[in-house]
Amino acid sequence: MKELVLPILTGSNTYHPKEPVCPVCGERKVLEPHSMAILSAGALLMDRKTDSGGPSDDLNGFFGLTWHGAHDGGQGNDRDIYHAVRVMDDVRGGQGEIFFCSTQCLRKFLNRCVDELEKGISQEGQTSLQE
Repeated sequence: MKELVLPILTGSNTYHPKEPVCPVCGERKVLEPHSMAILSAGALLMDRKTDSGGPSDDLNGFFGLTWHGAHDGGQGNDRDIYHAVRVMDDVRGGQGEIFFCSTQCLRKFLNRCVDELEKGISQEGQTSLQE
């Protein structure tokens, strides 16, 4: 898998990759008219009177994975650790998409994001042990 640099999407960059090649395997084509798995995140600025909505420059979208450790008598592992991995951050218009050539590449990407989350949890744990 290519190097994972998070967040993948920021600002006015609302989709990835820009070139029609899978960002994971780098071998197969994505984007129209090719087959693809799509990871989407977003919001719609709604007009409740007409029950319609769409993207808006007034929205910034995000998608992330977060670990929230137990605290104040709560139960669970990695207590008092909070760590977040942003996959999409401050995406203009509130919507973003990442395209993959297969569900296998999508799974590899998501597993890699979870790996990044676990790495951050471990680093936060090491830091708190040193304090």
